[in-house]
Amino acid sequence: MTLKNLEINKSKFDLLYGKITSIGPVLGKQEIIIDINKLNINKKYKPYIKKFIKKTQADFNFRNSNGTLKTLKINNLKKSKAKKYGATGYYNFYNNKIKLYIIDTIYHELFHAFTYHENNENYYCGFNQGNDCVDIANSINEGYTDLLTKRYFHIDIAYMIEANIVSKVELMLGKEKMRNMYTSNDLMGLIKFLSKHSSKQEAIGFITMMDKLDNYDYESKEAINLMNILSNYLVNVYLNFLAENYSLGIIDNADVNNELSRFKDKFVKYAFDDKELKKEYLRSSDYLDITSKLSNSNFREELRKKVLTK
Repeated sequence: MTLKNLEINKSKFDLLYGKITSIGPVLGKQEIIIDINKLNINKKYKPYIKKFIKKTQADFNFRNSNGTLKTLKINNLKKSKAKKYGATGYYNFYNNKIKLYIIDTIYHELFHAFTYHENNENYYCGFNQGNDCVDIANSINEGYTDLLTKRYFHIDIAYMIEANIVSKVELMLGKEKMRNMYTSNDLMGLIKFLSKHSSKQEAIGFITMMDKLDNYDYESKEAINLMNILSNYLVNVYLNFLAENYSLGIIDNADVNNELSRFKDKFVKYAFDDKELKKEYLRSSDYLDITSKLSNSNFREELRKKVLTK
């Protein structure tokens, strides 16, 4: 796969890039002062809310925790609707309501509720943002939300491919910076980071192509093909990222080897239920191309081209 798969036409790029806005960081530590016991919520959900706050309060600075909790509603999701929509829970930001079929899903949905924000005609939920005309970065947002849910609450990941892809971006940004971008709805900051090591068109193409993952079954060949295109893009971004850090003296040869090994490991950790499909992926030309790019000799060649010849 080549990066041409990420190209989008200029009119679509101009439309999407022009609609992405920044609303600034969350200023000051937002302490939660609302008494959870007094919330107008079924008492069976309150221990989960308390656990969510306890586990996240040190690392996350949510924009409007108290306002969210003040009007939050949580109800059961009927089995028939869960089956119809293929969801174990969801957050409806129009009325600040969480509906749950499986109760442990509450942690994922609370991340959505706590990162939701409205500003004029735009809405923001973690990295996802949009309005009546545009909706962008939903898959990145779901993937990162699931990654956080797994990390903090040990809940099985539902957005398997999205979480794996986003984890590669987090390796470059670092956990703290990625968390801060997520809570401050800084999609533009994420795009600027990616475009620093690729191009704006490719960065937008990467984000919009990720959104297409929702159209496929995770274990379909179409989803795996899409996953490989996205992964190939991130390999190139990562090589550029390492080359820059090496040229600036931030990392040395030993660091490079360690970083490449960590990054490479993420390409073999897709939890395919179908063992034959996993074998097919691991022997595919796309996977072999990715692992080749992550070899040390290849990196030195990339480094020579990008840094030593300047």
